[in-house]
Amino acid sequence: MIARLHSMSSWNYRVVRGADGLRIFDVYYDDAGQPVSTNVSPTYVHGDTLDALDDQLQLMREALARPILDDVDIREGRAPSAGRV
Repeated sequence: MIARLHSMSSWNYRVVRGADGLRIFDVYYDDAGQPVSTNVSPTYVHGDTLDALDDQLQLMREALARPILDDVDIREGRAPSAGRV
């Protein structure tokens, strides 16, 4: 579900609402901090060591504390919908 190509200054894991439910994606942001794209597929946990898996899981757990993003907002370049969780 890559929305569009931009100069992306940062990324993090976020919960994204789509037609098939909630999933965790890598979300990429522009210089103004607006989400502009995601990976095509949801993120999966992978690593070479248990510590690497734990580190990735911690970052994913942090995504659960952030507001849920809507995939339509990202695709259409809209700011995240206010008040939606």
